[in-house]
Amino acid sequence: MTPDDIRDALRFYFITDDGVDGFPALDQVRVAIEAGATMVQYRNKSFSLDAFEAVEAIGRICRENRVPFIVNDNVLLARAVGADGVHVGQGDASPRLARRVVGPKAIVGVSVSTMAELERTDLAFCDYIGTGPTFPTGTKADAKAAHGLSGLRDIVNRSPVPAVAIGGIGPANALDCFAHGAAGVAVISCITRSNDPVEAAAAMAAACGVPARQGW
Repeated sequence: MTPDDIRDALRFYFITDDGVDGFPALDQVRVAIEAGATMVQYRNKSFSLDAFEAVEAIGRICRENRVPFIVNDNVLLARAVGADGVHVGQGDASPRLARRVVGPKAIVGVSVSTMAELERTDLAFCDYIGTGPTFPTGTKADAKAAHGLSGLRDIVNRSPVPAVAIGGIGPANALDCFAHGAAGVAVISCITRSNDPVEAAAAMAAACGVPARQGW
């Protein structure tokens, strides 16, 4: 993918939620892709090999719909399932090492929450950053304090690669993130913990200005 292709794919970035009972990641991804999600990340902090086939199935659905498939943190899992890329945090494998494992054509993203983290992160091996939380969020137990839209703009202005806003984002505030320079918005709970995930995903797609996929 070219840098422009990656930037476009970041627009409606869906991340799976491992904290919802009765709504497995594979079903979450189906809902998001049908609505129009432009990138999907598999995130499971308690991943075990029992979930391997489900991750493969998510990858297949993404490929069938030409949606880039990213694996969070687990670089070896990303390589094993043939994911399009990997997203690493500040305490995970370095972007340099992640790039060595997944290869030169893969997408590599990294989490950057503060200006200090931005300054000490080697972005030469990265295609984008995920920055947040932009707004308060309850999805991630160890989330840092929200830096708000002004913090988002500051990081966007200093980052040499596109930035995806994450944390407390939904249809009502996605446009504010775009107006402050974000290339995309990453969402989890506004879809997965909604009373109506299908309706919530459609609303998110509309806020991002992306069309639903036909033929599902």
